[in-house]
Amino acid sequence: MSIHPVSRLLHSASCRNFWLALAALMALLEIGALLFQHLWQYYPCEVCIYVRVWVLALFWVALLALFIKRFFWGRLLCSALGLGLAVGLANESWNLIKIEYGVGDGGSCAFMANFPSWAPLDEWMPWMFQVQDMCKATPEIALGITMTHVLVVVSVALVLLFTAALVGVFQRKA
Repeated sequence: MSIHPVSRLLHSASCRNFWLALAALMALLEIGALLFQHLWQYYPCEVCIYVRVWVLALFWVALLALFIKRFFWGRLLCSALGLGLAVGLANESWNLIKIEYGVGDGGSCAFMANFPSWAPLDEWMPWMFQVQDMCKATPEIALGITMTHVLVVVSVALVLLFTAALVGVFQRKA
């Protein structure tokens, strides 16, 4: 007996493979960014650093979900956090679009990340969170597809997936 794809999507918050895939995707995005930075010398701007923070937070939520997804409140918490973080990632992706294509005010950035004093990530892990360049178009990955294009697709997909997962959390409770 096969489960309907919509049903699978709605119940993804309780599925171990959903959270493992999310953690793997976020890890791949971070590894890719670090390769571009440290191997190919495409240094990150302020907006790129904020993208890394959103991606890392999604990675940690996915790991947390692996332990608490079996409980209603765990699925609810992780799905809601995931949706909020995906919206944050989408916002930073939009900022990259503005910079890359000069949309609206064209976007802007500083040469220093604005982290709170209680979490100076650029001091704790400068190899990952230190701004090293001014904002400009992101590097091409392949076939004219840039990092910004990938982030837009990933963030929109995550917003849709987490919205469906949240609906499924409540549907399953009823």
